[in-house]
Amino acid sequence: MGLKLKFIQDIFPLKELGNHRSLLECDFYDTHYRYFDEIDDEYLSAINLSAEDLILAYNMDYPDFYKKASITACISRSRPSENITTWENVSYEYLYYFGDSCSYLDSEGFKFFLSSAIYFVLLEPEKNNTFIDHFIYRLEFRWDIDSHIFNRDQKRLIRLFISEYIKRDFSWIV
Repeated sequence: MGLKLKFIQDIFPLKELGNHRSLLECDFYDTHYRYFDEIDDEYLSAINLSAEDLILAYNMDYPDFYKKASITACISRSRPSENITTWENVSYEYLYYFGDSCSYLDSEGFKFFLSSAIYFVLLEPEKNNTFIDHFIYRLEFRWDIDSHIFNRDQKRLIRLFISEYIKRDFSWIV
């Protein structure tokens, strides 16, 4: 495990998520077509819900921690505090619940979460890693948009990872 983590850290150095949206924010956006910090009274009035009820009424199947972070973000009209600073802080459960929203990430956010997704698949390939399918789909259909943010070594790792663990040929990633 340490070697894999060290190897991934060498290729994808730890860096802050910064101002880039998280998967939780993108999941919320997918449902409401706006981010937590874009909720306004007009929107809440139109759907006749309070900010708290916005999460509860849509029965968003978030784990409790993320439900609480989402409710706090809705009420304060701010970004949620998810305790994610570097890609190393992203948990398997987080990817499992929110990985399907990776298509809404900007390129830098995608790079941030892709490194976590690859790490977990390498760490425990026997687990239910279906979230990686969403990342592979994003690579296939948005590579022309995202490719500029990956360096040569990162592209090589992505291609090797897909070849060995997904058993597909992405030789067009250069």
